Amino acid sequence: MKSKLTRKLVLYFSLTLLLFSLVIGVAFSTLFSKQTITIHTEEMTRRATVIAETLSDYFDEQETTNNSNSSMHGMMGSGSSMKMGMGYSSFLNFMDQLALDDIWIVDENADTITVGHGMHNKEYSELPDNARNVIKRVYAGKTTTSDAFSHFIGKPTVTVGAPVTNSKGTVLAVVLLHSAVSSVHKEENQGYLLLFISILIAWIIGLLLSILLSKKFIAPINKMSHFTEELVVENYEESLDIQTKDEIGQLSEKLTILKNRLAEAKFQRENREQAQKNFLSTISHELRTPVTVIRGSLESLNDGLIQQPEKIEQYHQQLLAESIVLERLINDLLELSRLENPEFTITMEPVAINDVLSDSLRSLRLKTSTKEQQLLFKTSLEEPVVINGDYGRIRQLFVILIENAIKFAPPKAIIEIQANKINDTINISVHNPGSYISPKEQKEIFQRFHQARSKEQLDGTGLGLAIAKEIAERHHFLLSVRSDKETGTTFDVTIPIN
Repeated sequence: MKSKLTRKLVLYFSLTLLLFSLVIGVAFSTLFSKQTITIHTEEMTRRATVIAETLSDYFDEQETTNNSNSSMHGMMGSGSSMKMGMGYSSFLNFMDQLALDDIWIVDENADTITVGHGMHNKEYSELPDNARNVIKRVYAGKTTTSDAFSHFIGKPTVTVGAPVTNSKGTVLAVVLLHSAVSSVHKEENQGYLLLFISILIAWIIGLLLSILLSKKFIAPINKMSHFTEELVVENYEESLDIQTKDEIGQLSEKLTILKNRLAEAKFQRENREQAQKNFLSTISHELRTPVTVIRGSLESLNDGLIQQPEKIEQYHQQLLAESIVLERLINDLLELSRLENPEFTITMEPVAINDVLSDSLRSLRLKTSTKEQQLLFKTSLEEPVVINGDYGRIRQLFVILIENAIKFAPPKAIIEIQANKINDTINISVHNPGSYISPKEQKEIFQRFHQARSKEQLDGTGLGLAIAKEIAERHHFLLSVRSDKETGTTFDVTIPIN
């Protein structure tokens, strides 16, 4: 037994079984001793009563015989008394064998005692006072039990006295049946030996069962121990299969739930670490390009390598454009970091969705003129819908989505913005008919610095949709994308109505 818990369970079970056996043994010995003496005394009383009744019948027969032979008494002389005495002695020997214990017969004159088992007669006067009192109670017609003869006999003895009566009810003699207490103890010792053997066998069987049951009980615990050791080393491939409907089964289910959560946390941590590495790599690349261009242009101007006024003007324009890109990138990064910070709070106040959409469309219509595109707004909202939110952030969300559609839509495309009420939500969709996003790319489109794969090199920081996603989550909106090669790409914003 290598398991300490198994050893403890076996030890506790063995001690409990041993204590239980001791309690049972003490209780049994007490009850068994009393019951043995009681049963033995009752049996002695029954035998003494049978002997007394038999003697009564014997004396009645002898009395009848004496009366019928009284006319011949002179001829028989003392010979008849001798025959009678010889018959009485034989009868006592027979009763002595039947009694199984020492049998004394106190005669009717109460001055002599006939003793069985080959012992000599004892004088009545030799009896102690308490023994005489027992005989007196029996002569009064009562069957009596006592230990008053123990000192007289010389060893602890139980005595039962029964009266011998004639047909008229007169007590003729007393039957004293003695049984040594040692014989009772002998029976008790045999019972104790049997009890000890039974307890020993039961304890051995219980010990073996405790070992088997302990191993069976410890088996799922050992599985859970091995399972947790694998969790410590972040090995989440192991499975815990314990099919029991008890507390151990419940603990197994909780450990499985813990494993799944730890595996998910590990996956997210690794993704977050990878995302941080990608972020640092991407932001370094995004910052390096404009900074390199600005530095190179400034060095050329500072060294006087550029002398033509038109060239100098071009360099100035390039420096301004690159600085604008840097400013936009830095602003987007700051905006995204603020939105991702849980401690950053946004102002929540009543906002009319209709007004936010109208304001967003009005500010972007000018951008569609470059590619001769159109913004088509369709709504089924008959009345203004008011929700709680930050007006500026919600407007920024729709501006990002519409700008994204304008950027990727082909020239002269019609970009549809629809607002519909569906049950307890408002669904606002921005549809771009000229672009397609693959299912794989749809899962990555809301990540930072993700830029759509396109044949044309389009400007942008790759942070717009990530910012839109953060704004939607802050307002408990649902932002999703669906795309089809035939119909194009649609961004949906589902807004719950308070």
